[in-house]
Amino acid sequence: MKFLLGVGIGMVFVAMAFGPRAFSCNYFPNARVLDEAYSKKLSISDEAQAFLNAEKLDTIFLKKELFKRSKIDFSKSKKDQVPCREYIANYESKDKTKNYDFTFDVCKEDSRLVSITKK
Repeated sequence: MKFLLGVGIGMVFVAMAFGPRAFSCNYFPNARVLDEAYSKKLSISDEAQAFLNAEKLDTIFLKKELFKRSKIDFSKSKKDQVPCREYIANYESKDKTKNYDFTFDVCKEDSRLVSITKK
């Protein structure tokens, strides 16, 4: 019992000393790839930008929806390509009104939305 009390006091001390930390852990390949693309600087090709403008979609939608709730098709993706890995993914909104296929690259320093089409 004394041991648990000491551990509890120690954990409180460590939390107060080091403060809260942003920490996320993704175990599944789909989540890891999307999280990596999300966390890097995102650039958008001219073709993809034209589509986003036509559909009235913004970068907030890209970051909050497209790169968070999509499913990657690993069989069609070029995940071993050098210098940037190319992934093909599908996004379907919760209410099933928006359905997009898109291609993006994940490079060492940044990520890039290459193309996006409506299904």
